[in-house]
Amino acid sequence: MKVLKKYDQHRRDCSCDLKCEDCGYEETDKYAYDDRNFWDNVIPNRKCKKCGMSSNELGIKADVVPTRYADYEVV
Repeated sequence: MKVLKKYDQHRRDCSCDLKCEDCGYEETDKYAYDDRNFWDNVIPNRKCKKCGMSSNELGIKADVVPTRYADYEVV
């Protein structure tokens, strides 16, 4: 799944809109956690509800989503 938009952030909790790179299915207002592990590991492994494929299964390298806070910061 590709991240289209990140919004409604409070500390590290936020929402995001996702799009499947395979079939184009879009999911809106999905829960997200703004840290490197979530954007680099969880999202690329998230499977599409329509076709069942993930970015890693398709061999697509995920875009880098910037975090608001550095990993060492406590918020």
